[in-house]
Amino acid sequence: MIELEKLQAIIDEVAPAALADKYDPPFYWRKPGHKLQKIGVCVDPTAQNLQLAQKNGVDLLISHHPCPEGAEQFFSGQKMGVLILHSAWNRAPEGNTSTLARLLNLIEPVQDGQFVTGRVEMSLRDLLFSCQRLLNTPLLPYSGDLNDKADQVLIISGAGFSPFHREEWDKYIARGCDTFLSAELGRYALSYLTTHNIKLIDLGHSVMARPGMEHLTYTLQNRLKIFHCEVGFYPDLFAVNYQTASIYPGIES
Repeated sequence: MIELEKLQAIIDEVAPAALADKYDPPFYWRKPGHKLQKIGVCVDPTAQNLQLAQKNGVDLLISHHPCPEGAEQFFSGQKMGVLILHSAWNRAPEGNTSTLARLLNLIEPVQDGQFVTGRVEMSLRDLLFSCQRLLNTPLLPYSGDLNDKADQVLIISGAGFSPFHREEWDKYIARGCDTFLSAELGRYALSYLTTHNIKLIDLGHSVMARPGMEHLTYTLQNRLKIFHCEVGFYPDLFAVNYQTASIYPGIES
């Protein structure tokens, strides 16, 4: 069993709040009790994850994404707390973005917050297959000639294909990146980036966060072993991409 303050210190170490976007700090959607025995980790606080975690007696569920509207109905008479990490873990040195880069074997990776660049020595087809195998997802939207060589790769966690990332796109294009991996690919990104001959793979907003959250589970299992705490991963995901403006109202301004 571990005290909440001690667990919070460990969380602050692996996913410092200072790394988060200023509008998106980690927060307790629901505060747990003072002492914790069972910890759950998930990408999405789906109904299935919430109900299964409660059934298993989880004291605190650490989620990447925030709880949707109406989630309060699943907590009637329950004591389970919920901690939302989101951008702090995207940007952490061993977080979602860096974990993807490591598992995709990027050569000489360089991280800058939620952005990681690195080299690969394969075709777009082989990179697409690698992403499909890693994410256990048979269908991933892409753009580009599958026979073209993918060389300088940029990974952006979350909705990296949203138009408000255009300034960052231009910066990494100028640095020689020719292949972008992210999520929420829409008309604007498709039109703008293909004009610059950028190859694109949409990994899925929640799907691309799963390896990083599984790594967080493994990290906490090791760190909390001395406290005899149980840490488990809850794998259910929301079936659709997020609409960024619905999560962060006003961000477009």
